[in-house]
Amino acid sequence: MRLAYICADFGVPLDGSKGASVHVRELVRALTELGHEVVILTPAQAPPPAHAAPGSPAEAVAAPAGADSPSAPIAAGASCFTIGLDPTHKALLETLRRADDVIGRETRLRQELRNLLYNVSLFEAGLDILRQERVDAVYERYTLFAAAGLRLARELDVPHLLEVNAPLADEQQRTRGLELQSLAHETEYRILRGSDAVLVVSEPLIEFARSCGVPESRLHLVPNGVDPRRFDPARDREPLPGPLRARLAGRCVIGFVGTLKPWHGMDTLLEAFRLLHARLPDTHLLVVGDGPGRSALEEGARGADLAGAVTLAGAVAHGEVPDYVAAMDVTVAPGADEPGFYFSPIKVFEYMAMAKPVVAGAGHDLARVLPDDAAVLVEPGRPDTLADSLERLVRDPAECRRLGEAARAWVLRERTWAGNARRVAELAAALLAAEAR
Repeated sequence: MRLAYICADFGVPLDGSKGASVHVRELVRALTELGHEVVILTPAQAPPPAHAAPGSPAEAVAAPAGADSPSAPIAAGASCFTIGLDPTHKALLETLRRADDVIGRETRLRQELRNLLYNVSLFEAGLDILRQERVDAVYERYTLFAAAGLRLARELDVPHLLEVNAPLADEQQRTRGLELQSLAHETEYRILRGSDAVLVVSEPLIEFARSCGVPESRLHLVPNGVDPRRFDPARDREPLPGPLRARLAGRCVIGFVGTLKPWHGMDTLLEAFRLLHARLPDTHLLVVGDGPGRSALEEGARGADLAGAVTLAGAVAHGEVPDYVAAMDVTVAPGADEPGFYFSPIKVFEYMAMAKPVVAGAGHDLARVLPDDAAVLVEPGRPDTLADSLERLVRDPAECRRLGEAARAWVLRERTWAGNARRVAELAAALLAAEAR
């Protein structure tokens, strides 16, 4: 089968280290390893090679494997076309930027109109590409205002499968502000209702999709996954930088990997670690990742006199993440105490694949996903209970080993990108068979 994979999000480059970029790369790899061919359409590709024509509407480039190897293809069966904005649209957006300067207020209107206008470029260039590539189905990562993928599938008369990772109109309105609110919600409902199959990554998103009018027959739960070959505790690892190794030597390392954003509960984690460190001074907190919460985390560590016991390693390439997780004794994903939390955190499955004991906030969808014997779930937003759970594990290495072994076994059965790719391929095949009848 030949699949078009559309990711119209300018903020999700294929060589990025955030979860969204990892999701795209890993699912594409897994699909090609099953023998399928994948044609990627994106505005956010790494810089094109020298032979590509700069400024062309669509530039074919080798899809990168990630920040750890940006020049290598994702897989032999994957090709990537970078589709840029029309130059006249770029000029319009520049005019809007100058208008923001004049009124003295930076609005979100430029970003929203960029996404709207990109539908024109994606549809026109994408139609030519996909007609030549003769794809059997269109698989799309849902992006705010992005309606071209559904239109392309209808024009090509092939099934459209939509992957939904968040209720984007509500999320944008709540976290960054949304100028075109009515249009955003209306477009979101139309895209979800119009797709032949809607794949959501967590149970809370099932209810969201239902609220958009998606019928049960088109709704499928496909949580995030992990590649257990990359995150294999038996695999030889690159040593961490010398200063970091020295800093962690002889310590029991509590570890977190992820973007430092409010919904990850970093304030809860720091307070829990303060309580833990007061009881067990040989503990050390290792935070791998970057984001808007970094400065507050640094200031909080200094204010709690924990600067010598907390290390912020910053963002690292996804290919290096297993090396850092290998240095952790107990891993954590505290989460925030937010109702309707809808993420499916990739990092938790990566911890588990590395056979690490996990303490996670039960406010995630994880409370309904993880088996009781494979992780420790705590009430989110409660530093005291998080600290107590961490202390129990630090004091019980045998329980850590048992939890880690159970976690990896569960991930191998339930949460691999290969399993997700099989599900996607089966859904696409079923839709094709139904159309053929």
